[in-house]
Amino acid sequence: MANHRYRGGRTVIPFGVAGLLLGAGLVGCGHKDAPTPADGGQAPALAVPGAPAGPSASPYAYLCKSFADATVPDPPEGQILSDTTLTGKSVGKLYEQAVQTWDTIKFVTPAGKSITYTVVLDTELGPIEINLLPEAAPNHVRSFLVLAKIGYYDGLVFERAIHDQSDAVPDSKVELIEGGCPLGCGNPGFGSIGYWLKPELNDQVKHEEGTVGACLGESDDTGACRFYITLSRAPVLDGERTVFGKVTRGLDVARRISTQPVLNAPEFPDGTRPEHPIVIRKATIRTKEVDNPPAKRENP
Repeated sequence: MANHRYRGGRTVIPFGVAGLLLGAGLVGCGHKDAPTPADGGQAPALAVPGAPAGPSASPYAYLCKSFADATVPDPPEGQILSDTTLTGKSVGKLYEQAVQTWDTIKFVTPAGKSITYTVVLDTELGPIEINLLPEAAPNHVRSFLVLAKIGYYDGLVFERAIHDQSDAVPDSKVELIEGGCPLGCGNPGFGSIGYWLKPELNDQVKHEEGTVGACLGESDDTGACRFYITLSRAPVLDGERTVFGKVTRGLDVARRISTQPVLNAPEFPDGTRPEHPIVIRKATIRTKEVDNPPAKRENP
């Protein structure tokens, strides 16, 4: 059994191990302190087409948070950035593209129909299709779509496979894979291109097989680019992580990713790092209009 615990939705690394990783530069993950996003780099507030003006005039306003309202104003403690991603893309440029793309994602048509989204991750082992859940976590869904749209995930990897359970805690089994780290290392401090999302926790959305949610660092406001896919029920995570999607096809591919050989090395003592991380070749977005409108909220 690995010497870590996936508590509260986070992999907790023993202090000595964490110090080793940080002292070693996180195995080649070059980094710098995370800067505060530049002034004026935030998109204007969004509006549902055809809805009355005003931040709370529409029952769909919860689906239309501006970039500023959806993200935290300052980098959370312990979060660090690199200049480029694993694929050599400029983090600064990706951030600018994400801000500019934010308000292009719509969940409601002018006629009041819902716009549903599916993201297909084309991996080396086959495709994984993810149906997104904007009514559960609209800001995380929008961010995931934005990152897919600007090509952020193309060429990144599934960097961790977690198999964890505590005999002392009922229903504590956690089996999942994690992907989308900018540098492919999967350390909790690395996971953003310059913005972090406010949590959208909902204990009514349960962790069944194929649940997709946001990976976190040491606090609930560290969700950003990294995501996980559960391979079993994980009730211990209910209400602890923001859930924003569900795998509708390709769970067998996710299982194959989770069973790849792992590194047995001092810098990866927890046994979660694959020897050869599986590459996400491309993330593709599919949309569909459906007649039923999204759920309304009186106090969005």
